[in-house]
Amino acid sequence: MQPTNDDLLAAYHAALVAVDPRAAVVRAISYEGGTLKVGPSRFVNVDPDNIVVVALGKAAPAMATGAYEATRAERGLVVTNDADSQCPYAMCIGSHPIPDESSLACADALLRLVSGTAPSDVVLFLISGGGSATASLPVDAVSIGDLAVMNGVLIESGMPIDDINEVRAAVSRIKGGRLQAATSADRSITLVLSDVVGAGPEHVASGPTIGFGLGAAADAVIDSYGVRASLPPAITSAIRHSEPVVARRKPDSHVIGSPEIAADSAGAYLTKRGFKVSMLGADLRGEARDAAIALIDATPRGTVGVAAGETTVTLRGDGLGGRNQEAALAAARHLQGRDILFAALGTDGIDGPTDAAGAIVDGGTATRAHDLGIDLEDALARNDSHRALDALGVTVVTGPSGTNVADLWLVAKGPF
Repeated sequence: MQPTNDDLLAAYHAALVAVDPRAAVVRAISYEGGTLKVGPSRFVNVDPDNIVVVALGKAAPAMATGAYEATRAERGLVVTNDADSQCPYAMCIGSHPIPDESSLACADALLRLVSGTAPSDVVLFLISGGGSATASLPVDAVSIGDLAVMNGVLIESGMPIDDINEVRAAVSRIKGGRLQAATSADRSITLVLSDVVGAGPEHVASGPTIGFGLGAAADAVIDSYGVRASLPPAITSAIRHSEPVVARRKPDSHVIGSPEIAADSAGAYLTKRGFKVSMLGADLRGEARDAAIALIDATPRGTVGVAAGETTVTLRGDGLGGRNQEAALAAARHLQGRDILFAALGTDGIDGPTDAAGAIVDGGTATRAHDLGIDLEDALARNDSHRALDALGVTVVTGPSGTNVADLWLVAKGPF
């Protein structure tokens, strides 16, 4: 049986269902008779008024909604980048992917809330990807403008997210465990919807509640990638003087969604549909254009390869796109004339500064581009994947999904 675009899209949606943040939080929490259970942790003698919900990231509204359904807690704050989302708590909308003044205001609101908690409170931290930018509060002498420049330099450098987070944490008042350290509550736990690849959950949103120690390697990171001269002097000075935060006690955390869970669910859906599936891991990293070709070549014939992760794009031009569309554009050139479908889709429904989640290309995409006068080589050289793929009608637009566990890539490699 030959897989179709619809089959790959259905597998993608099966993955999204498995990592739905509201449902995952509801599954993780129970509250009855003064006992609050969160994942493997148990808190006793908890009054409803003791519970404080603090949610940060792209999935924060849905995660907070799940926490409210499970606990009916009235106190809480949600920081996200989607102004159209709904949830039972007060919301602060920050900027993403580059922080601005709104991000500073959101981070300040988080600090004020957690520092105002009482020792008897239990703080439910709900952390998801995207939180690094939406809540940003730099150390003294670093402006929000400096922070925006820094984030732009780090993203454009192509460095992986764990190295980016080392630098972010070194100049932040909330990252690297500092938000957790600011709370006055004696009890807290973090539920993590993880989008990181090749690193632990402490790197999600730069680890505001469990990333203790982040920032220690920042000075070495900026030298290893040769970006020191591109960073504002206030940033490099802050990095030199930064000291990582030490946890007062081992932070309590539980992962409720991840790239691995998404990939496994997509694979299970395809298997149930009767396709032979090759699970190719949840550690996609490196340059998107190179990783796409490597994944296509690694997929055995007659199978649907399933992989998840988060690649990077080194900007070489002034085009419009994202890592999934760049991967799809490179794939279109590589698989010309071959019996292959390739889908690269962001689980958050957003790929870079575009309205697309990604794209699906096949062995005929490059030929259609040639016939329409679309130069794929030039588009790739200018990082202009979105305009080229959108003109070909192969982008996938879903709108924000409300979750965020990196990217899902699927390769249907014939003959079947």
